Amino acid sequence: MLITLERAYLPHCTIGQLHVPGFHTFATIERPWLGNKPFESCIPEGVYDCKPFNGNRFKDVWELQDVPERSYILIHQGNWARNVQGCIAVGKVLSSQEYMVINSENAINELRAFLPDEFQIRITVKQPEYP
Repeated sequence: MLITLERAYLPHCTIGQLHVPGFHTFATIERPWLGNKPFESCIPEGVYDCKPFNGNRFKDVWELQDVPERSYILIHQGNWARNVQGCIAVGKVLSSQEYMVINSENAINELRAFLPDEFQIRITVKQPEYP
């Protein structure tokens, strides 16, 4: 299965839409692009294999494999860019009042129920649509 994350880069965070074919579109939030600096930047665009991950802090989530110059890049629960250190936080929707995702725990639980153990994610920039 291939899922797609379309991102928009802002000065203080990166927001996105995670498209899961045949299911839902989720909101995402990450750190801003800071040249792929570990723990401070979102990761480069590309296609990555995702595999199950269980750690001390995050259980039953996914790790992106072979991210250039990075390790332990996860898709996990979180609401603000400050809740991730290079990872991708997933929520049901993006808040209309501030840059955060809402209902992150529900979103992760839905992904756990729908996604296979291993899949690919394509990360791209969101292209503006013009009339």
